[in-house]
Amino acid sequence: MILKERTKSINHLLLESLNYRMDLSFNEKILYENQIKGLKGEQLFDDCMNDSQLTGLIINDLLISTRDTHFQIDSLLITADRIYLYEVKNYSGTYHYRDGSLFSGSGHALQDPLAQADRKRAYLYNLLLNFGYQTEITSYVVYINPDFYIYSLPSTRSIIFAGQLPKHFNDLVKQLPNATDRIAALGDKLVKLHDYNFRPANLPEYTFDQLQKGILCPECFSFRHTASRQFRLCSDCGHQEKIAEAIHRSIGEFRLLFPAVDLTKDFIYEWCGRDCSKSRIQVVLKSNYHTHFAGRGTYYS
Repeated sequence: MILKERTKSINHLLLESLNYRMDLSFNEKILYENQIKGLKGEQLFDDCMNDSQLTGLIINDLLISTRDTHFQIDSLLITADRIYLYEVKNYSGTYHYRDGSLFSGSGHALQDPLAQADRKRAYLYNLLLNFGYQTEITSYVVYINPDFYIYSLPSTRSIIFAGQLPKHFNDLVKQLPNATDRIAALGDKLVKLHDYNFRPANLPEYTFDQLQKGILCPECFSFRHTASRQFRLCSDCGHQEKIAEAIHRSIGEFRLLFPAVDLTKDFIYEWCGRDCSKSRIQVVLKSNYHTHFAGRGTYYS
């Protein structure tokens, strides 16, 4: 049973929006491309896990912030006797293992994913201990891309390659005990810990004025469209959606990019490229947000 579905991370959504509204630097584009690649790998992992018909509870993309640190977990499988933590990597190419690091053919080094997974396992174990759960946690690194290979890798059961994943899940299915109310309560507690407001520190710098305005197509991210009274039609890919839904989606994008800015009709009018009337924008705001009055102005939250 899936308790939390996988969605694009906040980092992914922010970089996605900025990529189409401003000129990202070379390194910033690499960050965005890595988000896309990582999500594709995680979705391949999800497909394999779902095909196995596991009986435990599944939590995807769990981001936990504590007073001392924050950590993100790609996937958790919660069973009656332990938790399985999966760190999914979508690397491609050939690497060599040496002194706890992975080295590409060109000599570039990657941090050891096993050490990353072990740190997350320790963080999660201590966190659960504070809540009264003394639960065994087994961590794995999954290299989901079949075109990935590591030379000189020491023997370890903590690494799973793409071709080994179906057998890994099938073996788990045979040995997993039945679910209990206790793991259901634990799963709910972990989902509630997810930090929906976390914002990464390495974002590109941007201001409202420098970003291109308009409503992006949710499929191909084009600004080009035609409109009827109720619908918008993307001129590039043909995607159609109701104008009210497009405005609502764009408001969400604005709030993601500018969480500290008061949400007003005039700001959204500018943000949508002045393509939609203020009256129509106001209807969407009133229908989906709380109205606040400040002097002569009105804002929403």
